[in-house]
Amino acid sequence: MNRVTGFKKVIACTAAVVICVAAMTGAGCDVLKVQTAAAESKELQENKEQIDGKQSQIDDLISKQAELDKKIEATKDDINAEQQNLDAIREQIVTVQQTILTLSDSISETKAEVSVLEDSIAEKEIQVEEKHEQIVEGVGDFKVRLRSMYVAGNNSYSDIIVGASDFYDMLMKIELVKRVAEHDDQMIDDLIVLKNQYEADEADLNAQKQSLEAKQEDLENKKQTHEQQRDKLQELFNASESTLETLNNDKQIQENNLAIIEQEQQQFERDLENLIKKRQEIKDEEEKKRQEEERKRQEEERLRQEEERRKQEEERKRQEEEKRKQEEAKKAQAAEGDDDEDDEDESDSSSDSGDTYVPHKPVNSGDPNAAYGYEDKSRFTWPVPGHYNVSFGFGYRNSGSLVGYHGGIDIYDSDIYGAEIVAADDGEVILAENYCTHDFGKNYSCGCGGGYGRYVIIEHDGGYYTLYGHQCEVIVSVGQYVKKGQVIGYVGSTGHSTGPHLHFEVRIGTERQDPSGYV
Repeated sequence: MNRVTGFKKVIACTAAVVICVAAMTGAGCDVLKVQTAAAESKELQENKEQIDGKQSQIDDLISKQAELDKKIEATKDDINAEQQNLDAIREQIVTVQQTILTLSDSISETKAEVSVLEDSIAEKEIQVEEKHEQIVEGVGDFKVRLRSMYVAGNNSYSDIIVGASDFYDMLMKIELVKRVAEHDDQMIDDLIVLKNQYEADEADLNAQKQSLEAKQEDLENKKQTHEQQRDKLQELFNASESTLETLNNDKQIQENNLAIIEQEQQQFERDLENLIKKRQEIKDEEEKKRQEEERKRQEEERLRQEEERRKQEEERKRQEEEKRKQEEAKKAQAAEGDDDEDDEDESDSSSDSGDTYVPHKPVNSGDPNAAYGYEDKSRFTWPVPGHYNVSFGFGYRNSGSLVGYHGGIDIYDSDIYGAEIVAADDGEVILAENYCTHDFGKNYSCGCGGGYGRYVIIEHDGGYYTLYGHQCEVIVSVGQYVKKGQVIGYVGSTGHSTGPHLHFEVRIGTERQDPSGYV
């Protein structure tokens, strides 16, 4: 009896030890799992911080690209800023390349994070599978015990009590069954909790993996976009280098052309100054001759008047002598008794006066600008009726090939080609060039008319001159007297002209005036 009781105690102790070992083993696994999860969390956190840092760097580079794009756009198509444009493109290429490298690093780090997550998921899957097997084994053990208990008929506390050999044996059986049942219940509950936790962790890791994969795909797309941008920028850079080289060559040509234009204009001004000087000399000579002729005429008139007075005096004396003789004859007749009276006819004296020459002044035919509501500011009227836009004013300008002092105003609009040009005031045409055949837009001088192409210069009273340049056709000739508002030609683009317009100048002598003060 004592031997049986001792054996039962050994079995009970063994079962208790097994239960404790199983509990301790489960606890140890949980501690190990917590440590593993902590290590994985730390690695993932470090990867996340690195990726966030890279993303911040990428955002800074993209922001810099946006600023460089604005700089490139601002310096485009400007020969003076072309080098700045080229430098901006070069810097943009470097920035895009840095962005691509940073994106590559970020993609690599994201891939590493995805790999870590995949490893974690794999481990979680193994752990879940092991617990699943433990659950299956536990369920199998329960089935075996239940079957054994069913076969043995010991499936209730009443069976245990009836089957016990003594009270101690009954207590041992009850305690053993209780402990085994509690251990199995706790094991199943713990396995279910762990299984749910691992499955939750696996779902969370899968969600993180999907997020990272989406992020990786986005980074790959960005990388591809930036690679395409880099290729386009490289093409732009190559084109810009070629453009810069062309522009530098053009700039040299332009500088040479500007020098030629300046020489042509200087020669034009010298020729015009000489013409005005000669015309003034001729006018001075004509005025001197006129004054001399007037002096001679006045002297001749004085002599004529003196001769007339002398003749009148002689006639008066003759008439007085005749009258005296008649009176004496009358006295003699009266003395002789002759009562006859003789009637004498008196002659009237007259003097012719010279006519004063009045030069012919053409009558103004009317101002064609009045139909457009334009009112003259001064003696001059607007030279292109119906077209009142000024594209370039009077003074210095610097626009592409149009560099230097601008001595007039440019009148332009989209439909001005062929528009009528009228004389701003009455005057004489002193120059009229109508030979230039280069009637098209150009950023160089064709060498015609000192840069004015087909042009007209009119001299007005008071020392005023007006110039009308870049015409497509001139319909007046030198020496012709024109009236205010009379058509003298048509708007074109001859000479140094980038497009159809009228270049209009007002001068006093050779000094250019701002036309906006006159028209």
